[in-house]
Amino acid sequence: MTLIQTLATLTPVISVLVFLVLMRMPASRAMPISAVLTGLVAFFIWEMEGTMLMASVVEGFLSALTPLSIIFGAIFLLNTLKNSGAMDTIRAGFTNISADARVQVIIICWLFGSFIEGSAGFGTPAAIGAPLLVLLGVPPIAAAVVALIADSTSVSFGAIGLPVLFGMEQGLMEGGVSMAAAQIAEHGGSFADYARFIAMHMITIDLVTGTLIPLVLVAVLTGFFGRNKSFAEGLAIWKFALFAGLAFTLPAWTINYIAGPEFPSVIGALIGMAIVIPAAKKGFLLPSEAWHDFADNEPKSDDAPVGQPQSVGAAATKNEISQIAAWTPYLVMAALLVLSRTVAPLKSFLLSFNIGWTDLLGTNLKAGFQTLYAPGAFFVTVCILGYFIFKMKPHAFKHSFTSSCKSMVPTIISLGASVPMVKIFLNSGTNAAGLESMPNQLAELLAGSMGAVWAWMAPVVGIFGAFLSGSATFSNMMFSGLQYGVADNIGMNHALVLALQGIGANAGNMMCVMNVVAAATVVGMAGRESEIIRKTLPVALGYAMIAGTIAFMWGGL
Repeated sequence: MTLIQTLATLTPVISVLVFLVLMRMPASRAMPISAVLTGLVAFFIWEMEGTMLMASVVEGFLSALTPLSIIFGAIFLLNTLKNSGAMDTIRAGFTNISADARVQVIIICWLFGSFIEGSAGFGTPAAIGAPLLVLLGVPPIAAAVVALIADSTSVSFGAIGLPVLFGMEQGLMEGGVSMAAAQIAEHGGSFADYARFIAMHMITIDLVTGTLIPLVLVAVLTGFFGRNKSFAEGLAIWKFALFAGLAFTLPAWTINYIAGPEFPSVIGALIGMAIVIPAAKKGFLLPSEAWHDFADNEPKSDDAPVGQPQSVGAAATKNEISQIAAWTPYLVMAALLVLSRTVAPLKSFLLSFNIGWTDLLGTNLKAGFQTLYAPGAFFVTVCILGYFIFKMKPHAFKHSFTSSCKSMVPTIISLGASVPMVKIFLNSGTNAAGLESMPNQLAELLAGSMGAVWAWMAPVVGIFGAFLSGSATFSNMMFSGLQYGVADNIGMNHALVLALQGIGANAGNMMCVMNVVAAATVVGMAGRESEIIRKTLPVALGYAMIAGTIAFMWGGL
């Protein structure tokens, strides 16, 4: 590659970092500018075919429908719960477990969020957990940051194991044949068996990195958003934080060892909640004094309902609601997610309603919208259920819907630009310059110059893929083949390198634009995405570096 071509491959990364992070533009402005610049360099420098370029834009618009439906559904549910009074009940229930915000963050984001990630994926945990924290009095930006950081370790097994079982399998395919065929034959004969072996490396490393995440959460919470800006106030519950970390990672390791990568996050989180919640109620390993001391310069939950500047008389419609009734939408949501992913006839029925587009603009590109299978449809379903359970007045339910629609405008612009930008980047292999796609060219450049330190670079590549694509699954699809090839060249354990790719993709989940936009939107902070990324970026890199160090010292199973 020439220097200009190298810079072209970096355009999506540089432009997002400059406009979104450094210049602090809202994503609704930064992402359209970045998308236009990426399209221009792809056409003029990478010599990408015009038809493929336009088809990639169309593919991006259509692919954005699924995450947009999930974000809208999450906002709609949260506004429904708030305007009905159910959120007041939920807030009281969490306060009864513990009035300590540090404990609430661990239970909601780390454990409950891991359950949702294992069931649904798609960034859903942050969309659910962050607003719950806001309604418990956590500042909106703080809620978004900690919810994103927490949605990391469980991503390895998110959406019933999709990042490993589908993402890596597809990423290792070359000309219809898996480049890991020899390894697959050695570990059982099917990719599911090899995926289980890869996942064992991932979760074994996460016995350290993942277990530390709750401690990081509380340190970030108090150090950046507490009144005293004191990391020590978060670290003061280090025993409880590590206990909560192990309450998830140890069961997750065991489930993967026994059954494979479909259910470690789901079952690990359920076991973790069954252990940690009673312990928190008894004050086990906790200081006698609860902490809930935030700075005054952040809006609190009572200042605005989720995604809307002001409420229009909704409070007058609130009823007294029991804990069981208040939690019913979440319980039904969780049940729908699990059943739709595990009951084959139901899964087939829901998938039969998908809308698919093929041969976009005469190319081989295609896109699909999972109308009933995507979590967005389940969100809307439980909102309608909530209308009846909570005996809401029609105008309160209507207000929940209309305020949710209005709050989606910046998100539609942001994702409507960022997803097409990613598709241009991924599809750039169809060009007149005789080059591979931009991500492959860039990753090969890194591999050629940094093979000696690949234990640390492998997770960075995973972060890079997730940051751009918005998905750990897509990151694994983009770069698993490259990671396997590098392992071949440098003589490193293949499964370990693929595990580092997956762990990096998990870390990138904390800061990918799609998830950040979603988390910012559902807490009413659209436009402050750059502030969120500046907080999550160091954590993501630290996560990757610790994993790389463990892998370097370990050398493989």
